[in-house]
Amino acid sequence: MDLRIARRIILITALIAMTILVGTAGFRLIEGYSLFDASYMTLITITTVGYQELRPLSHAGRVFNSYLIFFGVSAMFFAVGAMTQTIIELQLEHRYGERRKKRAIIRMKDHYIVCGYGRVGRNAALELQRVGVPFLVIDRNEQRVERASHAGMLVIRADATRDDTLREAGIERASGFISALPIHAENLL
Repeated sequence: MDLRIARRIILITALIAMTILVGTAGFRLIEGYSLFDASYMTLITITTVGYQELRPLSHAGRVFNSYLIFFGVSAMFFAVGAMTQTIIELQLEHRYGERRKKRAIIRMKDHYIVCGYGRVGRNAALELQRVGVPFLVIDRNEQRVERASHAGMLVIRADATRDDTLREAGIERASGFISALPIHAENLL
């Protein structure tokens, strides 16, 4: 998970937890509610459910509840907005990332294609990366594809034994081909 998304989730969780804790403590101290009743009143207030109070609030309780409504509802709106923004960013990042990757593959020429990102394929790709030679990794295993991607490599998740996959990787424009698949019969194919 992206670090900024993790921070955003932690911030949202902390904000909501703090609002619930402050609201629960306020209802317990000001109105003398039990822990359950105080947390229940806090939840129905900040979620704008609109149930009536468990019992009539004192003047101090109404003032506290007014501030809780303002800050609690603001915190909930912020949380919903931040989560919506995160979801949209992830979807756009994925969509545009895939499009950008396809364009980069189409523009590649005189590159190498590394089929398989196991021990042998990973070492070959790392060496190509070290010397600055353009290359593309093909692997069907999601974890290996993630590992190659995190290493800054151009990678596609596909079956390297299929002709359409190799055409998509630009086999016609490639300078070299490294077959490092785990099954020898697949390497021969």
